[in-house]
Amino acid sequence: MYIQVKLGLIFALLMVTCKAHATATEYVFINIWDEYYQSTQLPQPLGERIFIQPDINIDEPSLTQFVTANPSFQGIHIDHNNQLMFKFQVRKTPTRVVVNEGRVILKEALISSEPSEVTSNTKVPLQTLSGRRLSKAWIHQQYQVLFFSDSLCPFQHIPDCEKRIEQNNQLAQYNKNVLTVIKPFYVDKQSALNYQQRFEVKHDIVFDTHNQLFEQYQISELPYWVLLDNKGNTLYRGTNVPQ
Repeated sequence: MYIQVKLGLIFALLMVTCKAHATATEYVFINIWDEYYQSTQLPQPLGERIFIQPDINIDEPSLTQFVTANPSFQGIHIDHNNQLMFKFQVRKTPTRVVVNEGRVILKEALISSEPSEVTSNTKVPLQTLSGRRLSKAWIHQQYQVLFFSDSLCPFQHIPDCEKRIEQNNQLAQYNKNVLTVIKPFYVDKQSALNYQQRFEVKHDIVFDTHNQLFEQYQISELPYWVLLDNKGNTLYRGTNVPQ
């Protein structure tokens, strides 16, 4: 009799849990720009899962491009004016919020995977798009100006990028020792080739496959210039074209 009662209680609990999951909504807040680099480890869903992208540096074409490359995020929505983030007090991504009958029953930060060891540690030889081998150690012997850029230009999160690329092209007409370095996150080498053609770049371009040059020169904003002397010392660095 006791066993039957216990089994009945367990069955009832399972029914309640299943009902809660069936009526619950799970909002998963992610930033697609982070996902290109470090994917979120998604746990088992606790309700109808809806992916939410914060309304920061985003537009619908970028969202469509992301879903095409990552179909598991099908149906992701932009949180226009960040209404849901404010409502649920979400301050960082990735985070999930589970809501049941209008009440938040769970809010937790999710874990992002670490960059793969191959991506972060493997030393892949640098080379220009034309196939010329480069070395971090002697780039300063060949180039005086390093221009760090993003092949997604023109885009919302890279203000004035077209103007700055034009300025760099003009600079390269008078100084042949200019190297454009393309950011590797969420793009591939073909994107760099498209950039070269789209902006009619005549000087050398390197696709920084494993972020080696971006890390070496500690680049945190784009577009960005670094001016070097013949010993590799930095004479200037900044977002304005060097004079």
